[in-house]
Amino acid sequence: MRGIVMIVDDHPLVGEGFQLSIGLAYPHLEVGRVTSATAAEAYARANAARIKLVMLDLMLPDAKGFSALLRLQQLLPNTPIAIVSARADAHTIAMARTFGVAAYLSKSQPVSSLVNSVGDILRGEAPFAEPSETETAQPGISGKMATLSAAQLRILVAMADGRLNKQIGAELNITEGTVKQHVSAIFRKLGVNNRSQALLAVRPFLSNTNLN
Repeated sequence: MRGIVMIVDDHPLVGEGFQLSIGLAYPHLEVGRVTSATAAEAYARANAARIKLVMLDLMLPDAKGFSALLRLQQLLPNTPIAIVSARADAHTIAMARTFGVAAYLSKSQPVSSLVNSVGDILRGEAPFAEPSETETAQPGISGKMATLSAAQLRILVAMADGRLNKQIGAELNITEGTVKQHVSAIFRKLGVNNRSQALLAVRPFLSNTNLN
């Protein structure tokens, strides 16, 4: 039974072209493509044992920021997930590293380079795009967000999706008390006093309009 490279990208030309190119370059692998976060979750549940790599676009119609990444990490904890994005600013790449992605690839790279990166990732290498010279990390809150741990970032994203502490604990398999401790630490690191202030401060970094 062949392993699978799963592509999650709703752009027809990019997604289909990437699917075809990877299939030709790695005939021993099956290439599957879905076009939404919801479809990706269903595909992951159905094929978890066979999926060897996920190539994930950040800009999906039913996800914002890194929320799709976090859900797939829960479903495929031992599978490398690479971000493939048109955005290559220093802040987004740093956030991706914190979330533990296997690689960060820019859509501005030649298709041949992106295809070669599939082999690199499967061999355990971690290619990361160089930050664009024309895009810089936003000051202030971005620096504060960089101090958050991966667990705290996951909780922050879940908060942005409207989940309560009890729901977050169930999703992350931790107690509600532990969630509350993380939330308090998040407030302290961001320099805010409550959930509303925290979400207002980080909204530009967790929305689809900011992460393409």
